[in-house]
Amino acid sequence: MPASLVVHEFTAEDDGGVAIPIIQASGRLDAGTVSILERALLRTLHSAAKVIILDLSEVTYISSSGLRVLLTCRRQLRERQGELILCALSQNVRDVFDMVGFTALFGIVDTLEQARHVAAETVRKIESRAGGNT
Repeated sequence: MPASLVVHEFTAEDDGGVAIPIIQASGRLDAGTVSILERALLRTLHSAAKVIILDLSEVTYISSSGLRVLLTCRRQLRERQGELILCALSQNVRDVFDMVGFTALFGIVDTLEQARHVAAETVRKIESRAGGNT
């Protein structure tokens, strides 16, 4: 049976009306499936999103290919003063992140609800900085 990855993309608004793109992935994130997530992230990046939430609660495995895509997305968002927020990492994925030092690189929270709160605050800070620069 071939490895698979399913990705769902949607946008959620917080109480303040801030729209946050959310990508939920499930399955194995490896060399054979990473392009599925990469396309979803690129679509969201091309929409000029400043903050993206990536829910990895249903990802059972992540390879170096998956880690590379996350690093690339993080770098691209940071270039526009944005942020990639990861949430609900499965234990397998968290173990890999801990082992390679990614836990210290990424904003990681335990739940999607926490991620939505952090994302909304991050967007407000970005907008506040942008407003101060004009």
